[in-house]
Amino acid sequence: MRKSLGLLACAGAGVLALDSLLWWGGVQFLEHRLASASAGGGGGAAQSVGCPVVFQHKERGGWPFRAQVSLEGVQITCAASAGQGGLSYAVSHAVLDLAPWHPLTVQGTLDGGQALAVQTEKEPAGAEKPGYLLLKTDGAPVQISLPLRAVEAGTLMFHTDFLHLVPQRGVAEAHPVTARGVSGKLVWNGHADAQASALALSFAAQRAVVAPWAGSVDDVQGAVSIPGPTARLAALWSPDETASNGPPISDAGNLAGREGADGAMGSTPQDQSELSDHEATDTRLPSVSQSSPSGTAPDYAEILLQHVGGRWRGLGIAWSGRLVMAPGGAPLGETWLTLSNWRPFLVHLQQDKTLNPAQTALLSRLTDQLEQRTGGTEGPLSVPLQVRDGAAQLGGVPLLSVLATLHGVSLTGAGTP
Repeated sequence: MRKSLGLLACAGAGVLALDSLLWWGGVQFLEHRLASASAGGGGGAAQSVGCPVVFQHKERGGWPFRAQVSLEGVQITCAASAGQGGLSYAVSHAVLDLAPWHPLTVQGTLDGGQALAVQTEKEPAGAEKPGYLLLKTDGAPVQISLPLRAVEAGTLMFHTDFLHLVPQRGVAEAHPVTARGVSGKLVWNGHADAQASALALSFAAQRAVVAPWAGSVDDVQGAVSIPGPTARLAALWSPDETASNGPPISDAGNLAGREGADGAMGSTPQDQSELSDHEATDTRLPSVSQSSPSGTAPDYAEILLQHVGGRWRGLGIAWSGRLVMAPGGAPLGETWLTLSNWRPFLVHLQQDKTLNPAQTALLSRLTDQLEQRTGGTEGPLSVPLQVRDGAAQLGGVPLLSVLATLHGVSLTGAGTP
């Protein structure tokens, strides 16, 4: 009996020792992944753009069943070449996870406020153009899945129960988006040419609400891609000549510091100095952009809207087209708005007494014009939309103004007996 108990104890100790060894190896792999991920490119450091990762605090955990590294105050800066601005991302808390039940991927969780910003651009004369915030988000934790190894082409999967997007620039600033049941996939390809996508995003949401309208859009789906080469991506965040809408953002630390009053994502210069000596890492993530030759502006970026749409009160809406964006400019191009199931939608508006008699007559004339345009045939209705200065236009009138007018009409009609 004693011999059996001794063997059992030795076996248990051996299992614990092996498990601890595997856990330690997993943690070391995650930390090595952070510390030595390639800046991409294979063409030398002069042709690639690094994305240094800086964090305020690191903690190991997950024993005994998983290897886990938790990071606080994470800041990632994808800097362009000398003299050009870059892109910064900040999140208050991130967890990377490696476990036997997902051996080919690194799982992660992003928790707390997040922000995306354009970094300061240094001019040849020594002056600096101030950076600015592009987007802020908050909501439920975001679950992500990354390739096990850093590669030039890969996929990041993500999903979250609730997401609040708050744009910080342009006409979109007045229209924050709240979405539920969000999932998607981000694909990058550092070797892409003009015939392949350097960056592609597909997403879906069960329901979304765009302020200031209270009505929700269901079954939201979208797919957007940007053809290569990757050097063109820099045109998306090259600072423009106009003043920013908010205080300038000079570095990733200031970007993170704006996210919360408690400073959970921020760091002082002294903190940054301490980080550089202790827990900060200047790692290199897979490059999403290759810089242009020093002193030259990046080429224009082409944005392909494969489809972005959903369903509103039974009306199917899909937006597609092609946009181009020059460095420091706003998107422009030709797109199409496709409406499906529009006949029952118009009939429903006439029958549910939402509109007053004058609005009903106007809707009837609109219906007659659409019937003449389509020849009375069944099927989707396509309407051309021009994009100028970053805003979609319908017949030269900004689409958001048209939607605001329709929203006002709907509210007026709803209150009419």
